[in-house]
Amino acid sequence: MYRFDGIETIKYCRLSGSQNLISDVMMELFVYMQVGNELGAGKPYKAKLAAMVALGCAFVIGLINVTWTVILREKWGGLFTKDEMLKALVASVLPLIGLCELGNCPQTTGCGILRGTARPVVGANINLGSFYFVGTPVAVGLAFWLKVGFSGLWFGLLSAQAACAISILYVVLVRTDWESEALKAKKFTGLEMTEICDNDEEKKGFLVKENEAIDTLFEGDTENMWHE
Repeated sequence: MYRFDGIETIKYCRLSGSQNLISDVMMELFVYMQVGNELGAGKPYKAKLAAMVALGCAFVIGLINVTWTVILREKWGGLFTKDEMLKALVASVLPLIGLCELGNCPQTTGCGILRGTARPVVGANINLGSFYFVGTPVAVGLAFWLKVGFSGLWFGLLSAQAACAISILYVVLVRTDWESEALKAKKFTGLEMTEICDNDEEKKGFLVKENEAIDTLFEGDTENMWHE
């Protein structure tokens, strides 16, 4: 019975997290495009400003999520079930989910910044290490070895979100040289433009040669007609 209660509680708790999915994804896409555009235009300080504003908004969204999950923790479960045990389980872990979102919003936005600076691999590696090598062992250890129970799973998720957010923010705020990123973007776009120009020249050269071959063939046919 406990297993089914836990599964139902996870479902209701994840519904609370899904409310924030759209805002997180939109924030990531916005900062990814804005940072990439500013760096491509050779404006590193505007790219940094866009990144800082996006991170600030992400923290505000995270604080809002913490606030409403704490205030409505007793009522959220009642929207989906009348089972008192399920409502109690939801109320016990909902503040933890709010704290997870406090870390999730900035780390998702940070991933967008890393994508905008052409470093998606860094974000992927941080996510992999945080969730599989930090969060999973903590969740398993607390829930099954230390017998913390259902809350242990969410403490594991919280530890993963914390590790991920701290790592990504460190890379973005401390290890990012925005002027170097702008130069790198200029180099990348220069290489891309060079390749396009080279391809255009190749196409032009191919067309010229093709036209010359057609003209030569036409002239040869005309001469043959006159000789006949």
